[in-house]
Amino acid sequence: MKRNNNEVRVVPPVLQGVETGNELFSELLVDDDEVDRRSFSREVVDGVDLSEVNVSSCVFDHVSFPGCRFRESRLTDVLFENCDLSNVDLSGSVLFRVEFRSCKLMGTNLSDGVLNNVLFRHCNARYMNLSMGRLKQVLFAHGDMQGSALESCRLEAVAFDTCSLVEAEFSRTSLKGMDLTSSRLEGLRLGVGDLRGVIVSPVQALDLTRYLGLVVKDV
Repeated sequence: MKRNNNEVRVVPPVLQGVETGNELFSELLVDDDEVDRRSFSREVVDGVDLSEVNVSSCVFDHVSFPGCRFRESRLTDVLFENCDLSNVDLSGSVLFRVEFRSCKLMGTNLSDGVLNNVLFRHCNARYMNLSMGRLKQVLFAHGDMQGSALESCRLEAVAFDTCSLVEAEFSRTSLKGMDLTSSRLEGLRLGVGDLRGVIVSPVQALDLTRYLGLVVKDV
């Protein structure tokens, strides 16, 4: 069944009752592994191990997380806006109703994770790792995902709207029914079977003929 980008509806985070205070995110985790209903702004959380924490109904605005680890954590109803999560380790984590708006996600590791109702909008996500992940109701919109890894993923109701997927890795990930006509696809890394049923433009199709071993000659 054809599924275009307009049919992927991502449920936004539920953020009612979020409180704005002077607490630092890293300080709240000193005595507890759960943070909820808090807003954090203009903070640097440097090198903190946040593995196996639960974060719910939180807003992060202009927060940087250099060298942090969120391995096997659970994020529910969370908004990241203008945040820097470059090279952050979120492997094995569960994200439910999470939005990343205008964030830096260069090299961010989301491998082996579960993403359900997640939005990435206007993000620099070059070399982001989503390999072996399970993605459902996920929208990537107006983002740079050059060199990102999405190999061996299970995708359900996932859309790429006006994204750069140049040199992205999709090996062993089925793209059947996915509409990629608005995105850049040069240099994709995948197999012939991964392309079966994907929706592309005539120009994109010509570029993808190399996966079939064809040589196109202008006569």
